[in-house]
Amino acid sequence: MKDAGTADLLRRVCGLYEGGAVVGLSDAELLRRFAERAGPDGGEAAFEALVTRHGPMVLGVCRRALGDAAEADDAFHRPAQWPCSPP
Repeated sequence: MKDAGTADLLRRVCGLYEGGAVVGLSDAELLRRFAERAGPDGGEAAFEALVTRHGPMVLGVCRRALGDAAEADDAFHRPAQWPCSPP
């Protein structure tokens, strides 16, 4: 039988394996990697990690601000049309 420390270590290692190299990075580092298109995937993994972390919160804000679930879902999936997007 494994002790709690070993089980915790195995869980963390499995999380890194499943999440890839970006799972333990800060938001700032992920943004840097995405902006610089760093990494073998051109920053795609960094972007995916950020969406996974913050997507539910952003979608919730869209739903509260727009008051219509369909419009919110549409807005959430069209970030190029967000007011803060560059021209």
